[in-house]
Amino acid sequence: MENFTIKSRMTTKEYAKIMFVGLHKKPVFIVCAILGIYYIITFLLHYLKIINFYTDTPSFEIFMCLFLLLSPSLITVLSVRQFISNESFSNDIKYTFTENGIAVEGQTCKAEYLWSHIIKQKEINKFLILYHTKKTGNFIDKTKLTLEQLKFIKSKVGHK
Repeated sequence: MENFTIKSRMTTKEYAKIMFVGLHKKPVFIVCAILGIYYIITFLLHYLKIINFYTDTPSFEIFMCLFLLLSPSLITVLSVRQFISNESFSNDIKYTFTENGIAVEGQTCKAEYLWSHIIKQKEINKFLILYHTKKTGNFIDKTKLTLEQLKFIKSKVGHK
């Protein structure tokens, strides 16, 4: 396939949505949500005197419930603050895809990645995320790609 280039810019709202959805799909956060809901239910049943589950005020359980249910939101808020503080993310980023890899160019940065260095791909909403480490990757706007280009990118990821 011939080389092709796209330009995209991710908004803060899009980034927040991706982070929030991505966290809620992780098994750890699903278990945390279930435990948080369990604590809410037992506290409410105790408060309504349907069950006598606690001898004292369940302060620990209330704290754990809030922590478990709000931790994905807190992580999202912290991530969004980092996103906002990095000016590179607020500018257009140009992605050039070749047979050998990807060239990424922003207003203040430039990087090149071989396909063998892209360790995984993930699709969330309208973005294809190409990870080059376990925690960092590039967000490619799928709406700017043709179906053929998207298939090309997916075929290259994971093949060394």
